[in-house]
Amino acid sequence: MKTRILFLLFFTASQCLSAKEFEGGSIKGILADQQNNPIPFATVILKNSSDSSLYKGEITNEKGEFNFENIKEGSFFLQVHMTGFEQLNRPLEMHSTSPVLDLGTITLAPASKELQTVTVAAERPFIERQIDKTVVNIENSIVQTGSSIMEVMEKLPGVMVDQDGNISLKGKQGVIIMIDGKPTVLSGQDLANMLRGMPSSSIQKIEIITNPSAKYDAAGNAGIINIIMKKNRRDGFNGNVSTGYGLGRYAKYNGSLSLNFKKKWYNLFLNYSYSNRKGFNNLVLNRKFYEGDTLNTVFETDDYIIFPFSTHTPRLGADFYLSKKTTLSVLGTGVINQFQPSANNHTDIYDGHHNRVSSYDFINASHDQWFNYSLNAELKQQFDTTGKELTVDLDYARYWNITDQLFTTTSRDGSDSTLGTTYLTGKQNGMLTLYSLKADYTNPLKNNAKLDAGLKSSYVSSNKNAEFYNRTNSGDAFDSLRSSHFLYSENINAAYLNFSKEFKKISLQLGLRTEHTAANGRQLMNGRSFTRNYVQVFPTAFFDFKLNKDHDINLSAGRRIDRPGYDQMNPFKRLIDATTYSEGNPYLRPQLTYNTELTYSYKSMFFATASYSLTTDNITDVLIQDSETRTTVQTIVNLNKFNYYSLNLSFSKRLAKWWTTNTSLLSYYGVYTGTINKYTINQGIPSFYINTSNSFSIMDGFSAEVSFEYNYKNLYGVTLIKPNSNLTLGLQKSILKKRGTITLNVSDVFWNAYPSGITDFGNVNENWTAVRDTRVVNLNISYKFGDGKGSRMRRNTGADDEKSRIGSN
Repeated sequence: MKTRILFLLFFTASQCLSAKEFEGGSIKGILADQQNNPIPFATVILKNSSDSSLYKGEITNEKGEFNFENIKEGSFFLQVHMTGFEQLNRPLEMHSTSPVLDLGTITLAPASKELQTVTVAAERPFIERQIDKTVVNIENSIVQTGSSIMEVMEKLPGVMVDQDGNISLKGKQGVIIMIDGKPTVLSGQDLANMLRGMPSSSIQKIEIITNPSAKYDAAGNAGIINIIMKKNRRDGFNGNVSTGYGLGRYAKYNGSLSLNFKKKWYNLFLNYSYSNRKGFNNLVLNRKFYEGDTLNTVFETDDYIIFPFSTHTPRLGADFYLSKKTTLSVLGTGVINQFQPSANNHTDIYDGHHNRVSSYDFINASHDQWFNYSLNAELKQQFDTTGKELTVDLDYARYWNITDQLFTTTSRDGSDSTLGTTYLTGKQNGMLTLYSLKADYTNPLKNNAKLDAGLKSSYVSSNKNAEFYNRTNSGDAFDSLRSSHFLYSENINAAYLNFSKEFKKISLQLGLRTEHTAANGRQLMNGRSFTRNYVQVFPTAFFDFKLNKDHDINLSAGRRIDRPGYDQMNPFKRLIDATTYSEGNPYLRPQLTYNTELTYSYKSMFFATASYSLTTDNITDVLIQDSETRTTVQTIVNLNKFNYYSLNLSFSKRLAKWWTTNTSLLSYYGVYTGTINKYTINQGIPSFYINTSNSFSIMDGFSAEVSFEYNYKNLYGVTLIKPNSNLTLGLQKSILKKRGTITLNVSDVFWNAYPSGITDFGNVNENWTAVRDTRVVNLNISYKFGDGKGSRMRRNTGADDEKSRIGSN
């Protein structure tokens, strides 16, 4: 019945709109080269035939598409400019009887003379505010040069990283991190370690999508952060080489090499980056234990951890143009991350009257090796020039790690006399294997409509074995209470339909995605196991109303899911220090979120977005203290509800020929309700976040950039995060006939970007500060070489959301 009503409303609206008098038509098309490869970032101009005056201008997107809206009746001619191609001129007529003029695929002829120097045809701003996402063009940023990807994350608009490396978006947890459209396999500390080792020089841009359509996997209640790696867009042989040095408290090095060779029927590419970075995390903590209302014990902890990373990131692939309509692409990627973190923890223990009664030193010496590789094959078949196509993706990935640890704990009494020293050794081996098959079909319909459909199946198996031994003079004794052997498997099958249609002033998109999940987990050490088997439906709806050429309103709604991370369900106690450990929860349930957003835009330079979301069974990190044993457990629970309200204002404009600004103000209010360790929670506070990025063109080839962000205090589960800020400055100079650049920047000038917070809930009272190596001076040099013509290389792959949920253990 509901379906019929929606159909009648849809049909009636379409008839009413078509009955109105002509209010303007649209002209659209796709630019391609002679091998039928789309041409992105080309300049497309529409001029009046009568006097050759400019009527409208566009830049093609990455698929080579352009679309002019609200075109009056009359005669025009289309003009296309793109470096490496001949200029195109084509006469056009717009009639009210044919309001949609689809030019199909327009093939551009190559320029008669190849480029001798590198010329940028259309430079994109650092931050682009689009109606469905925010795009941060990292390769255009001066202040992001020389950073790691994790450091880039910390400076993205609306993104926050806590003391444990967990990433939240606009004050909401549950973010899916993707690389080239493929969700990463890792989460928690494992994801943070990988991102800390990868250099920003390998990134082209980052997309922030807060309300994805049905085409995307349903995971991620806060949205998606999609990291797009750099891609070749030029024919012939060309490449790029870069190197950099950074200095904070410790030194940091990075280098990258990109090689591409593209001919008529194939394209070969190799990217390699290396990063050697050393950072630290100095956690200063005050933890209080109460018996009723009486203060019993106080722990004062100074924990200093050094993170030396040595990371290799190779990418090797090829595109084969089997015909003008058929492309076969293969890609292999890897991350080899070796690091030896060392932690030195000193804790003084006081009674309720602040008399020191004991202390301990806890040392963790670790040697970690992480190996990640993935293989992807994609077949794309275009059936005609209208956009009908089928894409099939096959993915295989394997992730494994080897970790050797030695924990040394020395206990002392109140007068600093040594009471004893204990040794604990650990060896952890983890293996995860992922298989995925996905097919997406696009079918343009009549009257400016389109239908998308797709199927996907993925299978994940995980085997994590952690063995711990208590070392004494008589040898090593196996510790069965601390050891773990966790097996997990998961199969997700999904199908979706997505319908979109454009009217004169209204565009709509309706989607429906169904996912079936079957999962099994078993802890071999204690025999505990669990099974999950459920089907969920995820509808989405998007409506866009063009009030006139300057004003636009967009409304979106959707339902999303966040499944617990694979290791979040592992009931394994991971030692943090002598009295603190983390533990998974095998009884975690998926959290479900209902998202709504209303956006108003003015001239595509000012955006105002009001949003509301309701999350049930909210997955939340919490602390649980035991006053008798004086131990603290970091674990994960389901809270009953999380209500979230926000208003985001953003402004992007070239204020002068030499000055461009991107500024946003986010205000939000989140309320958590539920029960934690028999204590009832119903709390929330209003907060806000300011981010501004300003670029300045000082003179030919010389530019500067200034960015600033400020986070007001906000609630992260049951922890109040204190305010922090970050000011970053950068200068860049073009050299070697604009083929090279030299960049100098300083991040976190006032050293105030690190997190700090207070947890005061139930019997938990904790005040902490985590100082990091956020103030860094970076010097980078890059150079482009080759004599190719402007073109495009396809390098996005399809994959699965399962990859975002492997946690640390």
